[in-house]
Amino acid sequence: MLKTYSYLGKDYLDLGVIDKVIFDRESELILDFAAKNPTPKAKSPCIFCGAGTKWFDVIDEVYYQRCNECYSIFACVSDEIADLYKSHQPLIDFHNSKEYQDSAAKRRAGIWDDLLFWLEFRLARYMGNKQKLDVTDVDNHYCGLTERIKKAGFCASYNTAKPADVVLFFDKFRRLSNPAETLSGLHGKLKDNGLLVMNLRVGSGFDVLTLKGCKDILTPYEVICLPSVEGLETILNKEGFEMLEASSTGTLDVRYVLENKERLSEDNLFVHYLVNKADKSTLAEFQRFLQKSGMSSHARVIARKKQV
Repeated sequence: MLKTYSYLGKDYLDLGVIDKVIFDRESELILDFAAKNPTPKAKSPCIFCGAGTKWFDVIDEVYYQRCNECYSIFACVSDEIADLYKSHQPLIDFHNSKEYQDSAAKRRAGIWDDLLFWLEFRLARYMGNKQKLDVTDVDNHYCGLTERIKKAGFCASYNTAKPADVVLFFDKFRRLSNPAETLSGLHGKLKDNGLLVMNLRVGSGFDVLTLKGCKDILTPYEVICLPSVEGLETILNKEGFEMLEASSTGTLDVRYVLENKERLSEDNLFVHYLVNKADKSTLAEFQRFLQKSGMSSHARVIARKKQV
């Protein structure tokens, strides 16, 4: 498996990916759902590799575990509750609103362009001479990203009923209560040797582990599982995929910690020193280190459907 990183020192990141007003309204809807739909405390083997686990955190009575072997993080949330959350109409209506979509288009445009630029080159590498591809885009609620994908040079068809050369699954892995079942479904949408491309948060990242207990990091039920790269590779292999590449692309780990430094535990002495004493160049270099070492909390992953 190829491991790569991309350092994005772009001006558009200065604007910030998140509009705080939008984020706060979205959080209210999410936490209201969580309050009305409690999850009983339950423990299970790791949903990625099957190893034993330890308790990691509890957020609004949703109990998260961390695997002892692959270090993935997950909560035992029933499929019924997870599906109910995905179909929660107030949240769907908010995501479809003009205000939400306009804010996303303004703040995420540069990130989407970088993502599709990266994707175009990866498709050329892994799909050979086939330049026009049938694309299935799963659970993407961003209109601006949808239009960019449809206009991309590699896209021959978009979300047709036929098997796809490429399945895109962006930013929704964290909602999965049963990742094996979802990956099996994505496997069925692909042609033999087709590619699954995912953009996701991972549970082994710096900000996730540093800001343990922060609702902005583990938000029930928006975040049910955060696999490590190792855990993801294990479950992909079980579900009939070969993981080709994991690219560390996170750019905001250090920023998230800086913005939430009052939430750091008192005994996290190194990080306290880092965020209070390091200058901007040192912090930027530390973020670069997180990317190079695969310790950022955001990753792009490419896996190929194995031939039967």
